[in-house]
Amino acid sequence: MKRNRIIVIADESKLTGESLVLLEQQTEIYQAKGIQDALSHLTVFSYHLILIAVKREPEIVCQLVEAIRKLVITPMIVLLPDHSEMRNKIIQAGADVVLTQLCTEEISLQAYALIRRYTEWKAERKEEIPIMVGKLEILPLQRTVEWDNKIIPVVKREFDFLYLLASTPGRVYTYSQIYQLVWQEYPHGDITNIIYCMVHRLKQKLKKVDVNAEHIISSVKEVGYCLKVYKES
Repeated sequence: MKRNRIIVIADESKLTGESLVLLEQQTEIYQAKGIQDALSHLTVFSYHLILIAVKREPEIVCQLVEAIRKLVITPMIVLLPDHSEMRNKIIQAGADVVLTQLCTEEISLQAYALIRRYTEWKAERKEEIPIMVGKLEILPLQRTVEWDNKIIPVVKREFDFLYLLASTPGRVYTYSQIYQLVWQEYPHGDITNIIYCMVHRLKQKLKKVDVNAEHIISSVKEVGYCLKVYKES
């Protein structure tokens, strides 16, 4: 099963063929339909590498790199058609590697090295600090949830859902975003009902330890869910 995911932002269709043939053997590649599509995907999905090869002015490429770097810390490779003087500026803007020759082997080797380094770094970040929102406490390393020091027996998706909401209290996540981030799949079927059933079970578990605990999960009608923050009296 392919584990690493790459998003490609390119104007040249050939990048999905010969230039990426080695990468496609070991990774899952998403070809963005455009810059806006790419930025949208980067706010929802998790990728191990970003590959950029757009026929734009170097200054525009530099701005694109800066915009992406504000969203994610994912490794980034930028391909330029020639030895542009903007190479240094693009690196300074946030790119990890800038290649001026479209060598298939070099692209694959650089991608492999960056993905390896990134996945090792992510593994080291497992020692994440607990998240506390009111009486709710989430321990990422132990993957446990507590309410007022009482353990809530959650399953994997319930934990991932709560962790998602608690990471950004008050932010509303749509049904589509929740499904993509928690299930790690593209939305299909009646996802609203699927998510509702999971949230209902989770609320019942919260209610068992405190009748008010379930209300920390707030439903936004026809949109999604968020974590409601109550001020302690």
